[in-house]
Amino acid sequence: MHWNGKDSTVYQAQKEFIDTAVIPLIQIDGSDEGFQFAASAADFTLSLANVIENQFKGRIVLFPSFSYTKSQDKQLVFKDWQEELNKASFKHIFYVTSDREWSTMGEEQNIIWIPSVPLDSMDQKMRNSVLEDQLRQLIPIFAKKWAN
Repeated sequence: MHWNGKDSTVYQAQKEFIDTAVIPLIQIDGSDEGFQFAASAADFTLSLANVIENQFKGRIVLFPSFSYTKSQDKQLVFKDWQEELNKASFKHIFYVTSDREWSTMGEEQNIIWIPSVPLDSMDQKMRNSVLEDQLRQLIPIFAKKWAN
């Protein structure tokens, strides 16, 4: 389910079964050298997050992406998100990103770093194949966390 009015009603009614939040982390880079790379990474991360939501529909809520700049304090941002989502009683919170800097916060934080694959030059069939391949790598990560 997505973070919207219709799905939030379903979430409230079935809270005990929907125990996982997924938040895409998207870096905004306005520099000449980083603009296109950041936009391509955002496309990949958001597309992958939608594939994750589709695979685990009924178990997760896909939140809107959190956009941030390089100069923002990632520890503070992370702490704020954790506090807010803990209010909703999510048992598991996963963050998905193509920004390698988040991976330094540690695996125990459930930050999933996936190197970006430029999807913009691919036809839809190839794009879907790449995203499905990435999803197959993520399923064991989710399953392991859910088993604990």
